Amino acid sequence: MKFSLQELRKHQATDNQINFVTDCSSYLTPDMDDLVGLSLVQVSGTYHVHEVDNRYVFDLRIKCVCRMLCAITLKEISVPLDFETTLEFATKIEDDHTFPIDGTTIDLDPYIFAEILVEKPMKVVSPDLSDDFSEDIVTLDAEEKLKDNPFSKLRNKL
Repeated sequence: MKFSLQELRKHQATDNQINFVTDCSSYLTPDMDDLVGLSLVQVSGTYHVHEVDNRYVFDLRIKCVCRMLCAITLKEISVPLDFETTLEFATKIEDDHTFPIDGTTIDLDPYIFAEILVEKPMKVVSPDLSDDFSEDIVTLDAEEKLKDNPFSKLRNKL
């Protein structure tokens, strides 16, 4: 969602509420191995304009559902995200937490997607993983252990 700086200044005193739904799935790339889909993103919150240093601060709540692949079975899993974040924009960058303003508009979509990437889990495991899981335990006696072991000759020398 793009906001013009003039519009933000005009409405800051009367209506500084933000509430919109955006589609960030266009930012997904094929090299993202674990994130395969993203629902529509619901964004709500407020913003404040600091006139002295020309800063725009957005306090946002972001809700969406990520479709991720299970780290073991590669099944698709829906992972709901619901988090709060603060985005700060300025024409003069003073620290690492401030993003630059290019031109006369602020486009929140790429920054919202970046926040989703930070908040999503590193890996997910399917809740029904144990249903299909089977483990074969093989026990070997002492002769079988030494027979196929490539290091068995070293053991005899020690």
